[in-house]
Amino acid sequence: YMKRIELMQRYLNEKHRTTLVHEQYLNTQREYAPGTSLYMREIHFLVALGPDNPASISSLAQRLEVTPGAVSQLAARLENKGYITRTPDPENRRRTLVSLTEEGRRLYLEHLDHDQASLSRLSAFFEDFSDTEIQRMIDAEIIFQQALRSRFPE
Repeated sequence: YMKRIELMQRYLNEKHRTTLVHEQYLNTQREYAPGTSLYMREIHFLVALGPDNPASISSLAQRLEVTPGAVSQLAARLENKGYITRTPDPENRRRTLVSLTEEGRRLYLEHLDHDQASLSRLSAFFEDFSDTEIQRMIDAEIIFQQALRSRFPE
């Protein structure tokens, strides 16, 4: 029993370190396409929006699993950078619709290539892991999320 508790403590310690490194990664600007400088949250916003149809602030908040206020702040930054436009919904003037600009579409498409290259580099770090082992890692993350949610309901 104590060995299991010690292992869980080690797991939590490593999880904490991973969280810190990931937070630093999220808060570092990158060049996702030549001549750009964006935070990961900003590029994820563009990917969640996609090139096809406008989306409302609330639907983007659901897709990104953040508050509508956080989406509005990101939208303002991305609009200032020229990647999106915000317009009132013609069917409901209280709602705001967000669309990619031509520059935003170009960045979206270039980012898809960037993302594939990044995933390939990340995959190389796990070359000694089978697909089944990687699936078990994913399962462990889901279980950890469920444990946190049950302890601290949203």
